[in-house]
Amino acid sequence: MISYPEFGALRLSQFRPDAEISELEGWEYEDREWVGEAVGFSEWLRPADTPEVLGSLSLDFGEFPRQAADRVLKAIGLPVRPGMEFEELRAALGEPVETLRFGPAKVTYGFLTPEPHRYKVSCTVKQHGGLSYLDVMIPAE
Repeated sequence: MISYPEFGALRLSQFRPDAEISELEGWEYEDREWVGEAVGFSEWLRPADTPEVLGSLSLDFGEFPRQAADRVLKAIGLPVRPGMEFEELRAALGEPVETLRFGPAKVTYGFLTPEPHRYKVSCTVKQHGGLSYLDVMIPAE
């Protein structure tokens, strides 16, 4: 995976320069306050106390163009792709550390990537369609 400083320098506009990007302020997520950018449900968040550093990015594969998503995944070095099923995700990321079920049709699996740059990776997998939403976050210390 990409180093924390490299991840921290990424911006949504690098991958979606033509998109109408909404600015976020006072955004609460994972018990933290953030600022950031969003296009639909794809959010790129920076901690409010270090607003120059990206701390989390989310991709809604239903809305985010495939080519842009592929560029993001390549840039961060994450070996996943839209539509992957759970078994493929487990082969790429290891055993999940958390599983959240949202009815029989949608499950979110939480993974931790290996050192030296450990990330929390949440993958929402639909029963029909596979990986539909991805969140990658530098864990809070």
